[in-house]
Amino acid sequence: MDTEGTRRPTTFAETVDSFLKTADWLDDSHGPSVKALEALAVELDREVTAALVAQFGLLHRSLLKAKPSENVAVNPYEELLRR
Repeated sequence: MDTEGTRRPTTFAETVDSFLKTADWLDDSHGPSVKALEALAVELDREVTAALVAQFGLLHRSLLKAKPSENVAVNPYEELLRR
């Protein structure tokens, strides 16, 4: 448990679920990477190998990099054009 009394994820799959719940910047275009991350998590929960951990890390970092920078001003008109 963490300092707030909530249970921390104990498996790779739970960690991915927790990450995805907070990753509000991800959209349908990230679907293939998200599915690959979920599949890797399932495999890592069965058996941890260096190759799987490395691939998991690469995918996780690529999804983190997709997060927009918080100090970039958002143009409301640009958001409308994306719809």
